[in-house]
Amino acid sequence: MKINCSRTGIGTFFAVMLLLAEPVMASVVMLNTRVIYPADAASKTVQLTNNDNIPYVMQMWVDINNPASTPENADGPFVTVPALFRIEPNAGQSVRLIFTGSGLPQDRESIFYLNSAQIPPKNVANNAENQMLVVLRNRLKVFYRPKGIVGGPEDIASQLRFSLKQQGAQWILTVSNDSGYYASFIHAAAMVGNTPVLFKADMVAPKSQASWVSEKRASSAAGAQKIKFTLINDYGGHTQAEARLN
Repeated sequence: MKINCSRTGIGTFFAVMLLLAEPVMASVVMLNTRVIYPADAASKTVQLTNNDNIPYVMQMWVDINNPASTPENADGPFVTVPALFRIEPNAGQSVRLIFTGSGLPQDRESIFYLNSAQIPPKNVANNAENQMLVVLRNRLKVFYRPKGIVGGPEDIASQLRFSLKQQGAQWILTVSNDSGYYASFIHAAAMVGNTPVLFKADMVAPKSQASWVSEKRASSAAGAQKIKFTLINDYGGHTQAEARLN
């Protein structure tokens, strides 16, 4: 299979290949773990590095919430500059992310996804016309952050409320996020004394709630009075906190 490196050719190729490509550990990686995009920013820079000994063609685009998106149907209100480029072996590349939208809520964050697709040079496929090239794709969360949000991101933990109820043999933990920020959990446990009852934690949107089910074979959460949890902060680090159950 040949790749036409024009913008149209790349887009047609992606329409087929990206449906087959799963997020993997690519050799070209984005150094950011997430992008915080302040509403008053002219742009934000994303750094990439090629850890391989061969060059790659890279294409980047933003979608709203479509893991199967392609450059041709990208619907995110951002452009990347450049959007299509070659990255040399063991080298870096800076890409500017520019907001082009309007009409987003001003009292809470909005989330989008930055995609990077890594296309190998055709000689990696031994120039075989009928050999399928593997496109590697990764996705990065982009948080659009208005100035009108009350409080700072460091206050997220204090604006979370938790309630617990039993449902059959399992326990349901409901999290209410009263802040204007996304709360990105990597861990949540109801504490029965010193024994944790773990839940399948995930991200909770601002001014909304989510319910999680206790993990399989979890012990009873009866008598739990507090929740211990870990959040991902703006820098990709971990912030540990705890809260009393309502």
